[in-house]
Amino acid sequence: MSAALRVAAGLRERVSSGQVPPGTALSQAGLATEYGVSRIPVRDALHQLAGEGLVELRGTTAVVTPLSVDDLQELYELREAVEPVATRLGTPRVGRAGITRMTRLLAEMDDPGLPPGTWVETNAAFHAEVYALAGRPRMIALVEQLRRLTDRYLYLHLDVIGRAAHLQDEHQQILSAVRAQDAPAAAELTRAHLASSHAVVLDYLLTD
Repeated sequence: MSAALRVAAGLRERVSSGQVPPGTALSQAGLATEYGVSRIPVRDALHQLAGEGLVELRGTTAVVTPLSVDDLQELYELREAVEPVATRLGTPRVGRAGITRMTRLLAEMDDPGLPPGTWVETNAAFHAEVYALAGRPRMIALVEQLRRLTDRYLYLHLDVIGRAAHLQDEHQQILSAVRAQDAPAAAELTRAHLASSHAVVLDYLLTD
């Protein structure tokens, strides 16, 4: 992994998890010292995160973008449009091994001691078992991009808001539909799953 990718991955994790809150100013010089690299990979990493919408560039400083209702709604509207399609296409192709992996990932997410960051990655892997079989590489690349952008809101759901027990119930329903190779049901359950998270976080942002 290049220095720029390493810095980008580290910053993305910290921004997404809320370790670096919205509005925080990030200087190239400070980050270069912190990561033990020159300013060039830091600059490249910040440009990458700016392209993902996580920071805004201001000269040699970047500022972590705020969490907003408009951003949340646009991201989830896109996800609710795209991910059910990937689910519908991928479901008939999920075999016994895929079902076994999804079952194990679901069990891992049931661990109450699982750190939010690990839960978020395990959640992504659970859904990716279906999406990866859709046969639509551009669609899956878009799904991954949107997922990264909504990670901040999912962390907020898990770590600040709480009220996340419904997520596992919804995962179980999706798994049951995939196991039955009921593609329309799996697609609709995926849409409803995304919509429920959207609603919880939206309610929090509107009342906070």
